[in-house]
Amino acid sequence: MKVTFGVHLPPEGLTFAQMREACLAAEMQGYDLFTITDHFYPMRPSSAGYPLECWTTLAGFASITERIKLGPLVSCVEYRNPALLGKMATTVDIVSNGRLILGIGAGWHEAEFKAYFGSFPTVKDREDALEETAQILRSMLHRRETTFSKRYHVENLINLPPPVQKAIPIMIGGSGEKRTLRTAARYGDISHFFANSTEEAERKIGILREHCRRCGRDFSEIMLATGVSPIVEGGRFSAQVSDYIEACLGLGVSLFTVRVSALGRDSAVEIQRRFADEIMPSFKA
Repeated sequence: MKVTFGVHLPPEGLTFAQMREACLAAEMQGYDLFTITDHFYPMRPSSAGYPLECWTTLAGFASITERIKLGPLVSCVEYRNPALLGKMATTVDIVSNGRLILGIGAGWHEAEFKAYFGSFPTVKDREDALEETAQILRSMLHRRETTFSKRYHVENLINLPPPVQKAIPIMIGGSGEKRTLRTAARYGDISHFFANSTEEAERKIGILREHCRRCGRDFSEIMLATGVSPIVEGGRFSAQVSDYIEACLGLGVSLFTVRVSALGRDSAVEIQRRFADEIMPSFKA
């Protein structure tokens, strides 16, 4: 099983120049993926500032990098019409010459929803939107023409020019056990979750596997991904970091996104450099 690592850096309070530096550094340091959040407001009151818009930032990265994969972790499906999101994703894949991972999620930021869209949908409405968007995107990225009619409606939608990748990977982000993991089982190529312990990760994976069984999906078709928050103790990475990665590998997880901003934005590039030098070589052949 190939082990891959990504840098995850929210663009809150950071200039494009700072984000560009981090992305280019991640590519040079040997990371496989660089992801950013999709928000218009800060995620929490302690955040350093307001963020850049996700997709235009990713398009900028796509034009200046050569190898590293790029994507949102994750793009809120209610923020853009699904067909528009599919067209944007296709365009970024073209700009990057086939390096996009399309991360989508149901969204959660109430203040952001109300500020930009005037209301905050219920959990059911957001999960319905995620499931329908995943279906529309999967069709757009695999077929020449798409027609779909439920909550969202598209008719004879032609997605040309096509993406560079034969099929852009759809990453379903979230840990909701009843709906989000079910949507991942049905329509995702990657299931990305955050877990506070190995035991929690094992439970999420077991639930995903059961959803796959119920819907007739081959569980092995889905890449498992999780976030890693570096812990530094006495100037060194805690052994818990490597132990968690090792344990998750045993559960079948193969993609780890490193949340470098967890230790402060000023040290993000330094943390991702040290992680690449000190942790990654133990797991990458």
